[in-house]
Order: sequence, then structure tokens, then C-alpha cells
Amino acid sequence: MRSWLLSNKNIEKNSYIWNMAGSMLNAFQTVIMYMILARTVGNTQTSVFSIAYAHASLYLNLGNYGMRNFQVSDIKKKYSFNEYFVSRLISTAMMIAFALVHLFFIVRSNSYTNEKIWIMIWMILQKSVDAIENVYHGQYQQNNRLDVGGRCMTVRMILLYICFGTALIVTKDLLVSLVFSTITTFLFFVILTAWTRHLATKPVEKEMPEGAAEPKRLIWQKVGALLWHCFPLCAGLFLSFYIGNAPKYAIDAIFPDLQARYNYISMPVFVVGMLNNFIFMPQMTSLSKLWQNRDMKKFTRKILMQVLILAGITAVCLAGAFLLGIPVLSFLYSTDLAEYKSALLILIIGGGFLGLTGFLNAVITIIRCQKFTMFGYAAVALAALLLSNKVVEKYEVNGASVLYLALMAVLSLIFVIMLVIGIQVKKNKPDLKTVSEDERAAAGDSNS
Repeated sequence: MRSWLLSNKNIEKNSYIWNMAGSMLNAFQTVIMYMILARTVGNTQTSVFSIAYAHASLYLNLGNYGMRNFQVSDIKKKYSFNEYFVSRLISTAMMIAFALVHLFFIVRSNSYTNEKIWIMIWMILQKSVDAIENVYHGQYQQNNRLDVGGRCMTVRMILLYICFGTALIVTKDLLVSLVFSTITTFLFFVILTAWTRHLATKPVEKEMPEGAAEPKRLIWQKVGALLWHCFPLCAGLFLSFYIGNAPKYAIDAIFPDLQARYNYISMPVFVVGMLNNFIFMPQMTSLSKLWQNRDMKKFTRKILMQVLILAGITAVCLAGAFLLGIPVLSFLYSTDLAEYKSALLILIIGGGFLGLTGFLNAVITIIRCQKFTMFGYAAVALAALLLSNKVVEKYEVNGASVLYLALMAVLSLIFVIMLVIGIQVKKNKPDLKTVSEDERAAAGDSNS
């Protein structure tokens, strides 16, 4: 297994294949688990799992801290893996703490059972494993070994599904199954990372003279600088997840019985973004190099090509949803969803804009204008907060679908404007800022 994980044959080709496989299994986590849940414990428990998964995934954005794109595009290696890793431990601890505090306030305003509370807690712990794993895979990608990260993710996700599904079928108990699968997926992560972690730490060892150790004070300064510069990304992605799930939260608060049905028809939405990610993610390093060299012609061409590819993916998914979407989803979840066909198609178009926002966010990060994305996310999140309950209360699932599309379309437009302005402003300005300058900025040194 270890030899297979570290195989260095056809790295570029395998990076696409295994990143696609791992990302697909990760993206389809809810689809697969919903299928198992619907056939073993019914729609009521599926709805509980759904809101627990949404809550944990929201705070996973805090755990990941929006750092993956920044890490991968750190071509000059201003920050070592040790600094990325320490910052990820800090952000993951924050993820768990804030998620539990938020859960406490949710429980005070909603009639949650003790079982539902514990399900949500264990879902948060399970997602914290994803946050730690992500920083290793980001370093593998930076070192042109995305194939290794893809293989590790594929193996771990398959084993997670087997453990969760088997426990659920045997026990018919969602909480027990979640506890078992969380513990086992953590053990799988430890084993797989132990076999491959030298790919992340080896470049750091080369940078340091033999027998030398970086001063602890400098490490913490650089960790602080890293967290400071990635904060806009973290805040933006956190708000982005809230925006995407605002209709779901509104349904949970107003029509909890419709939660499972909305989740079923919203599953295909993420297929668009996932397929776009397969094509774009392996190009992150090359696109970063084009920007660093200010090869604007090729840089712009790659961006436009990816937008066209995304439009094509969305069109294909829309056609598939129109012809087969409802029958397939109704079969998978043993639920009649015929009345939600128009809502499904609207959500698919919204998924196209979701993929576009993710792509534009990554490119804006490459040109190091990421601090401005937070304002776009904040504006749209405020609109979601003000409109979600009103729209859902009046128009139910169809209203939630139209609201989702509108929010994603507005966010995409804002990011297009930001990217165009950012490129025009920075294309003639090479990246000259040093790590020490970053550290002083984060530390607030008035003498810098």
C-alpha cells in the first residue's frame, strides 16, 4: 500500500485521476450517506444528519482557514510546512471551539434532543480530521505530488464509507455509527500520513542548514503573519458556506419536514463545482507561475478557458437533470420528488455560479487580492440573512431554490468585477514583499 501511495510514475496524469477520484468521493459524502440513511433509519434521522453535516461543514471552513489556495500558490515558499501545519492546528482548535459554542446557542433556541446534540458534536470531530489532512495534501500539491494526496483521500474516504455504512446497517443507530466512523477515519488518516508525510517535511529540511533549528520566536511570528494574510480567505469561505446553506437553515427553522427533500434535490448542485475542481485544481501551480512571471496573455487565456469549461459542465448537468434527475433521485432516496423538478433545474444553474465563485476566488488569491473577497461575501451573506426566512416561509422549496440561484449569481458578478480591477492594478507590479515585511505587518510593528 505504501509503495502504491508513493508511486512516481506518470505524476501529471495520476494527479488528475486521483484528485478526481478523491474529490468525487469527498463531494459525494452526503449523497452516499443519505442513501444508506434513507434505507436504514428513514427520513427523520436523515434530516438530523443533514443539519449536523451542514453545521460541521460550515465550521470546516474555519478549520481549513481558506489556506489551501494560498499554500499551493506560494511558489516562492515564503512559509515552510511547519508554519502551515502549526497554523492549521490553531485553526482546527478554533473550528471545534466555535462550532461547540454555536451549537450551545442553537440548542437554547431549538428543541434538540440529547442524541441530536451528540450527533452534531461527533460530526464536528469527524470534519476536524479533514481540516488537518488538507494541510498535508496542500503541501504535496505544492511539491507537485497532488497524486499522493489524491490517493490518500480516496483510500480514507472509501474506508470511511465502509465503516459508517456497516455500523449503520448492523446497529440501526446513527450516533453509534458516527462515533465508530469518526474514530476509524482518524486512525486511517494517521496511518496514511505516517507513510507519506516526508513529502511535506522534506523540502523544509533542505532549506535549513544541517543541525540548525529555526528560532521559535521567528516561527510564531511567521505563523501569525500567515494567519493574518489568510484571514480574509477564511472569513470569505465561511460566509460563502453560510450563503449556500442559508436556504437550508431557513427550511430547518420553518419547515423541518421538508429538509430531507430539499437536501435530496440539492445534491446534484455540488457536482458542477466538483467537476470544475477536477479540471482546475491541478492547474493551480502552473497558473500561479504564469502570474508570477506576468505572462498575461496565457494567464488570461487559461482563465477564460476554465470559464467556458465550467459553462459546458453546467449545461451538460442541466440537460442530465432535466431528463433523468428526478427519476434517479427518487429512486436513490426512495422518495417521490416529482413536484420538485423545476427547483432541481434552478439549483443546477445555481451550482454553475457556485463553481464560478470558487474558481474566481482561487484566481483572486493567486493575484494576492484575497482580502477584498471578504467584503463581497459579507454583502451577499447579509442579503441571505435578511431574505432567507421570508422567501422560504412564502414559497417553500421553490423559493429556497430561486434564492440560492440569485445569491450565487450576485456573488459571481462581484468577483468578476474584483478580478478585472485586481489584474489591471497589479499586472505591472511584481510581488516584491518579503516574509519579514509580512511578519512586521502582522505584528503591527510601527518601525517596519
